[in-house]
Amino acid sequence: MHDVNEKGNIKVAKASHCEEAGQGRDALASRLLKARKAYREGFFSDAKESIEEAFVLYKNYVDREPPLSVQLMFGNVLEKSGNLKHALTLFNKQYMQHHSIYAFIRVGYISIDLRDLSLLKQYENSYLKRLHSPSVSTFEKLQLQVILGYFYSYTGRDTSLIHEMVRYHKANSMMLREKLKIEDYIRWIYNLHILQLLNGSTWEERAPFIYEAESLAEQSHQPSMLMNIYNLMGIGLLEENVIKAKEYMLKSRDLALKLGNKQHEMATNSNLFMFYQYLGDTSHALELADQSKALGKSINSNFNEMNLVKLYYLIEDYPRALKLIHELKPNLRSTNLTIARVDALVFQFKIYLRQNEEKKAKRLWPFVKKMCEKHKDQVNQLLLQCQYDSLLKQYDQTISIATKCLEKENLTVELKIEFLMILLDSLIKTGQEEAFAKYVYSFEKLVYNKGYFGYLSYVYYYKGLFYLETKSYIQARLYFIRAKSYFTRVTNLLRQTEMERNIKAIDQLLLEISSNKQLELMNLLTNNEIMFDSIRLVHSANHLEDVCKNITKVLHENMTFDEVYFHFIIDRKRTKTLFVSDKLQSEEVTDEKVDATLTKVIKEKRVSHLQFGNSYFNGFPIFSNEKEVVAIVLIKNQKILSGESFYYLEQFLQFTSPKIENVIFNELVHVDDLTNLYNRNFFIKRLQEEFHKTTDYQNDLSFIMLDIDNFRYVNNQFGHAEGDRILEKVAKAIQHSVRSGDIVGRYGGEELIVILPNTYSEMAMGVAHRILNEIRKIYVNDTYQITASVGVSSVDKDSPTTMQELIDKADLAERYAKEQGKNRVCCYWEIS
Repeated sequence: MHDVNEKGNIKVAKASHCEEAGQGRDALASRLLKARKAYREGFFSDAKESIEEAFVLYKNYVDREPPLSVQLMFGNVLEKSGNLKHALTLFNKQYMQHHSIYAFIRVGYISIDLRDLSLLKQYENSYLKRLHSPSVSTFEKLQLQVILGYFYSYTGRDTSLIHEMVRYHKANSMMLREKLKIEDYIRWIYNLHILQLLNGSTWEERAPFIYEAESLAEQSHQPSMLMNIYNLMGIGLLEENVIKAKEYMLKSRDLALKLGNKQHEMATNSNLFMFYQYLGDTSHALELADQSKALGKSINSNFNEMNLVKLYYLIEDYPRALKLIHELKPNLRSTNLTIARVDALVFQFKIYLRQNEEKKAKRLWPFVKKMCEKHKDQVNQLLLQCQYDSLLKQYDQTISIATKCLEKENLTVELKIEFLMILLDSLIKTGQEEAFAKYVYSFEKLVYNKGYFGYLSYVYYYKGLFYLETKSYIQARLYFIRAKSYFTRVTNLLRQTEMERNIKAIDQLLLEISSNKQLELMNLLTNNEIMFDSIRLVHSANHLEDVCKNITKVLHENMTFDEVYFHFIIDRKRTKTLFVSDKLQSEEVTDEKVDATLTKVIKEKRVSHLQFGNSYFNGFPIFSNEKEVVAIVLIKNQKILSGESFYYLEQFLQFTSPKIENVIFNELVHVDDLTNLYNRNFFIKRLQEEFHKTTDYQNDLSFIMLDIDNFRYVNNQFGHAEGDRILEKVAKAIQHSVRSGDIVGRYGGEELIVILPNTYSEMAMGVAHRILNEIRKIYVNDTYQITASVGVSSVDKDSPTTMQELIDKADLAERYAKEQGKNRVCCYWEIS
């Protein structure tokens, strides 16, 4: 029976008091009811305390073991509150004593969470036998499949079972949603997403599962599930956008704190420090790593220290990384953590390569190669082969492998970065200037587009090496200074020292051919050139998206911060505050902390900051020619910005304010927030202009109006969040199907339009079919196909006398398409 030594005296005293009052059975029932209520509401620590009190009453009053149902409930409470090892012991005991299939399934899941495969190895045949038993329900079979899928994935076994599960979901998802409890179905697709992740499926392939899970969990108010779903979305979106991924991870951690789930708090902290290292904030990353380790120790749970090894590898602190690897190896071997053991071996090998330890690398290479072959990890094997060939100075072979691998689809961002870095190094050493220019641009673009700002230091580092090799010393010096600044921020002492050495060597070289005053002037010119580059970048943009993206880009290049917001004062009645990521994935903000800082900036008309907890909000005003605040750039950070950062931002924004005022406000009022398409006011104005050209210059003009079929059904069946995502996807599909000069807009609701200048009827019909074919590629959960009804009108065939008539005829054609069965293109000139 459960040992209640913790707070035991208090619980026994409470139970004894109830017995003395003759209320033993009532007290027991009360404790169990209280535990169930606390469990349902997510207060697991309260539920745990109530059950422990009930156990004392069972022993002292009923004098027997608590029934199986109470034991299983206690196991659930332990699992939810993060006491996984205790929960595993309890469920295993109940399985052995009562052969409970529920306990058997929980043993599997908890073993997976702990990465302790010993019991799974022992029970493998029992799981298979249960899986094929006719007495097992559909739900139980699904759970057993998931457990075996994890087991096979972690041990490098045949994963055909997972492909079978994906096919089964595609064919039966609607039936499963009706047959299973909503929370059971959500767990099923959640785990299916993870199994795909473990077996190399891309984010696009597995995203429908987790988006469906998110929508259903939000609709059914399942905070515990949402906590895990947000966590998984954060991991998945790491491939798309680190900043967006961090948002989901913070949402997950907030829910963990609210629910008192220490296990999950540790997991999200662990993932967050990984995101911060990609963002270049390694000091914050190391703080989170320490918090995660402390949490793991406090709840007697495993902390995944391989993530810490990766962090040390990124900042090139090789001694600490190797020390940790040597400490981890025995434990990983004893707990059968195959994947973690492979990671440890691979990082050890990569560090030897980075340190030019040729003998050690040669000794380890056969084992690393064998491990990769065993686990069918071909891409990683090719990467390691590249790095190994580079160490042996076989640069032609390195370049050949790297360029071929970079052409592959579905390559992760991390792998792309690693291939690009080794490729750039080899191209510099072989003097291939044209190829270097091509791939360094790809590297820089990847870093910005995906938000991996921690690697900006390497972008500048390789540029500096290239210019040094070509004896362009001024340019080399500029990029080494930039690289040094970044290496300092990410605590990479190794490269920081190398940059200082390179800058001194260039200075000495230049000093031989110039005076001290000229060198001082060159230092000033270098700093000014960095500022002018930033200003030119912002002024080169012509649209709202480009201006905001370039400002964000500049800020990430020159300072460390968490988030950036843009606040626009359009007129006296209209304002807009947006959070902007590196890819301009924006959303309106109504945060009280942000609003309070903005109010202070507007009132004081100067740079202002406010502190809320551990966060600092720093507001920088942008003034009009009349000295009125027309916009504010708001920086959120974990620390107070330095005086140098304040000075830099003030100078930078002062020089760019005319561009911000003229371009951003012209664009802002014309863009739909959700789809990033032009809104009705703007495209009506543009259509009027284009229609006038048909009279004045006899230009061709066509107009397309489309409506997403059964959109209300999508919202009702899959949730409004999924409906919004479908709208965004349809908008992107249309934009990819038309020319850059065509105008795509949102007419209202799920109705979208396209203006096709200089386009005659037959060509417009071809564009409409191309758009519809792209929309047909969009699915909800791989099962429900999105279609649209498309109407087309044209000046040359339909002879409209006004712009409104052109719109009306496209609208009539669209409605006709609906009446004829939807999912089709109809042209007005054909139906009239």
